[in-house]
Amino acid sequence: FAGAAAIYWATLMDGVINYDKGVYPQPGKATLYSVLLPGLGQVYNHEYWKIPIYWGGLIGSYHYYSVNNKNYRRYKRIYNEATSNKTYSGPVSSETALYYRNVFRRYRDYSIVCIAGFYLLQAIDANVFAYMHDFDVGNDLTLEIEPTLTPPGNAFAFSPNSSGSVGFSIGLRF
Repeated sequence: FAGAAAIYWATLMDGVINYDKGVYPQPGKATLYSVLLPGLGQVYNHEYWKIPIYWGGLIGSYHYYSVNNKNYRRYKRIYNEATSNKTYSGPVSSETALYYRNVFRRYRDYSIVCIAGFYLLQAIDANVFAYMHDFDVGNDLTLEIEPTLTPPGNAFAFSPNSSGSVGFSIGLRF
């Protein structure tokens, strides 16, 4: 049994050691990982420096959501007390409470949009950078201009007659 276990362990270690690290990340996996846990797609793409940016945005947006929701509930309570109770003598008038209630509700809603935006942005970022992982950004950026003759009957001939045209072809390689 010990020999079988050692052989099994050796084959597992052989798979770990001979794992091809040159395989590019799969965009579907990166997106799924980011949807499950924000930042996990960036870990899968080996872009660790982006994780604090997205987590900072999510945590900051949630912080502003909680602050604005607390103030919204506070001014909503004050407004309800001021309008339902004729003997209300609080430091905030009903008009002021209504104004601040609406302001903090709007800011709270903006915070929810920011949370959703950062969440979607990090998932899209993981997907796009997994697709663009093997995109070559080299120094060979050339522009080639050469004379061409378009054959007659070509749909892309820009001459009024269909006898063909002479012009220049521009090709950009990057």
